Amino acid sequence: MTGSSATQDGPLRSATPAATVVIPTYNSSSTLLRALASIDDCAAEILVVDDASDDAEALQTIVALDPRVTLIGKLERSNAAHSRALGLARAAGDVVLFLDSDDYFLPGHVARRRALHATQQASVAIGRFRLSDGVREWDGPMAAYDDRDFEDYLFAGGGDARSSTISVYKPALRGTTFDARLAKHQDWGFLLAASRNGERIGFDPVPGATISLVGNTRMSARSNVDASLAFARDQLRSAANRRRFLLGRLRTSLRLGDVAAARRFRDALLELDPLPGERWGSTAMVLAAQLGLAIPLHRLLRARR
Repeated sequence: MTGSSATQDGPLRSATPAATVVIPTYNSSSTLLRALASIDDCAAEILVVDDASDDAEALQTIVALDPRVTLIGKLERSNAAHSRALGLARAAGDVVLFLDSDDYFLPGHVARRRALHATQQASVAIGRFRLSDGVREWDGPMAAYDDRDFEDYLFAGGGDARSSTISVYKPALRGTTFDARLAKHQDWGFLLAASRNGERIGFDPVPGATISLVGNTRMSARSNVDASLAFARDQLRSAANRRRFLLGRLRTSLRLGDVAAARRFRDALLELDPLPGERWGSTAMVLAAQLGLAIPLHRLLRARR
């Protein structure tokens, strides 16, 4: 075996590479090889943190193909946030990048992030990305980050933050890590914590990763209403941003065809004294879904993208 493996308490390699890429995985051996192949830094350390998957044998086979990879097997299943936090703590590189196992980096991403952290003196960085539905790829909508309050950037400024676009510079990091208590929106939670911890957040204007929208294993492809409502309640400080967040979750639920989830998000929104446009807009969206019009309308809008 050319790669190596370890348990949570086992040893890792002693060499100190310039960069580490942390990949959380759970039953995703079918896409992991593509993710690994997209990491074009031959000196990078790669930590694949397995969340007690059922495909451990396949993961071992993949690890054996790449000498850069260490497989860290967790003894009990938790979630991807815990896996990322574990990888960050174990990373030997000063610059640590995160990559979901069903996504992939674009050429030059690792080298560009190493340079960005040096030139911008950033302890945390985010950047633009591309989206893929398995047939087409397009640029994900994302405004440039300009040092504003990060909550306002996410929910009032056209911003975004995806796990596969996050990187950190460990020597300057002020203790920010991924919150394993978050069952959803873990990337947004990490950046909100980073902003509130006083991390210096850099922005990469060049798309560095392609985010896959295909597959049922992706957390963002499923409605988890309770987790989203808890995120709004516990993580967002602005009432206006809570309303914007809930409207966004309502739209996403309708896109996924989950009308029951959309109703719950609408009901939660109505409890926050929404503006008239928010009130009637959310009601109209749910009504359109009940009439069977929401998904055809979304497809029409996507076809015109």
